[in-house]
Amino acid sequence: MNPFFSISRTLLLRLSRASAIGAAVQRTGWGRRAVHRFVAGNTIDDAVAAALELKRRGFTVTLDRLGEASVGATADSYAADAARLLVAQADAGLEPNVSVKLTALGLSEGRAIAAARLERILETAQRIGGFVRADAEHADSLDALHEIVLAARAARRPIGTVVQANLRRSAVDCDRLLAAGVPIRLVKGAYDPGADGVGEPSAVDAAFLDLASHLLAASVPLAFGTHDERILAHLEERSRGRAEAQLLYGVRSDLADRLLGAGWRVRIYTPYGPDWWPYALRRMAERPANLRFVLRSLVGR
Repeated sequence: MNPFFSISRTLLLRLSRASAIGAAVQRTGWGRRAVHRFVAGNTIDDAVAAALELKRRGFTVTLDRLGEASVGATADSYAADAARLLVAQADAGLEPNVSVKLTALGLSEGRAIAAARLERILETAQRIGGFVRADAEHADSLDALHEIVLAARAARRPIGTVVQANLRRSAVDCDRLLAAGVPIRLVKGAYDPGADGVGEPSAVDAAFLDLASHLLAASVPLAFGTHDERILAHLEERSRGRAEAQLLYGVRSDLADRLLGAGWRVRIYTPYGPDWWPYALRRMAERPANLRFVLRSLVGR
């Protein structure tokens, strides 16, 4: 890995958790301009409009109201927005599909409290034929996340989750989730893995392919969330009709079009909302090209 990029990635991941800095930057016009490529506006209407355009181009969509580490009324609002988002998608003729963060649902207040807020979203999803994905979190939240997801799945709720290939624990997590029939999105992992990390990027790639092979042999709904063309090419033949590719809004639209033309089912993860700081910093940490795009936006080039 390029040493400069390695240092930049570490710094960006640390900054993504600096909520005071993030809150200040999110209020600025230059901050919003810098991330407009990766975030589909601030409101539900903005998100639905972006999803309709993606549907017109042949893609399916999962929408995500950005937010992390919320409690109390803020977490209640996040849950209410997620339920409204499902209904807005259905009303617009879209497949109701959302991703949510359990930390944004108040996980720090206790598992039962976050699970109760999630249940309100799941009730709406089940009533209208929708789906909810409990999104990736920092490693220290994963035990609680899996407990909540497995309980919801046992209650036959329409829920899936995410497995991160950069964590050593993920093989065991996959087995638990597969045994319960939980739909899985496999990603490389955008969070700092800490002591549980598998190592350098080449090791993460190898772990991703090992986990993908294991998942493809199972029968649960499966998605690969990556822009790595080598990995997708390696998996393409076995994945056709079995798994979908999930790409990020505003990242590698050329790749999304090529995958669609090659016969993949392609879903675009489309975030919206004013709380974009952690998400945007992780996107910049993932790919040097994303960081370069933001820097060019800041200097007006």
